[in-house]
Amino acid sequence: MQWKIIYVTVGTTRFDELIKAVTSAQVLNVLQKRGCQNLVIQYGHGSPVKNSRNILHDYGITIEQYDFKLEVPRTDILNADLIIGHAGAGTCMDILNHGRAGIIVINDKLMDNHQSELAQQLSDEGYLYYSNIEGLAKAMELANLEELKPYEKSNNMKSFVRYLNEMLAT
Repeated sequence: MQWKIIYVTVGTTRFDELIKAVTSAQVLNVLQKRGCQNLVIQYGHGSPVKNSRNILHDYGITIEQYDFKLEVPRTDILNADLIIGHAGAGTCMDILNHGRAGIIVINDKLMDNHQSELAQQLSDEGYLYYSNIEGLAKAMELANLEELKPYEKSNNMKSFVRYLNEMLAT
């Protein structure tokens, strides 16, 4: 399966490290090998990509980017072959509830790093892949999106909310 359209989202946060990682030569090489043609980036409170023309010239990947959209960017989510997002609960649920494949990226700089627990749990259950910034290119090389399990809202929402409540209570 080719990853023609990839949607990258940081949600409402600032996670410039993720944006820099997905536009690094190491990750762009993986994206090019996977058939990426369009990289849609929602950079939130962070900084936009400044070298988008170079990326198009060097890798053949078009960059579309924005900070926020007034409406939830469902079109970007639904059009994506893969979503790469920060490991916040809202982003994880958007990916799962829209039935998309995803790699969630942990922001190691956050206090008590609750994102790693959520990411690990969703990965262990087979719904999403996860990585930290340093391992993103490798995670993308190894990812087989066909192996991910579909998330069934009605069956899984209660267990997800219960797990999230338990995790936040500790």
